[in-house]
Amino acid sequence: MKHIIIGLIAITLGLWGIVVNWYQFVDLLWVLIPMVVLVGGIVALLAGISNFSDSPSKIASNGQKSTGKMEEPIG
Repeated sequence: MKHIIIGLIAITLGLWGIVVNWYQFVDLLWVLIPMVVLVGGIVALLAGISNFSDSPSKIASNGQKSTGKMEEPIG
């Protein structure tokens, strides 16, 4: 119950701060949104590079990574 009350007080103070300092809040958003997009793009680029770095010899013909073991034929 104590956490709920503290959370409600924090929300109230946060909303009050946004209303009182609206123009500073908008200026902050003008800076933060491009930065978040930039960091997200960097993370996506690094994820793509790490997937691209898998050598083609490790990928089996069906698109799955090879374990290095030969499969025995069924039958």
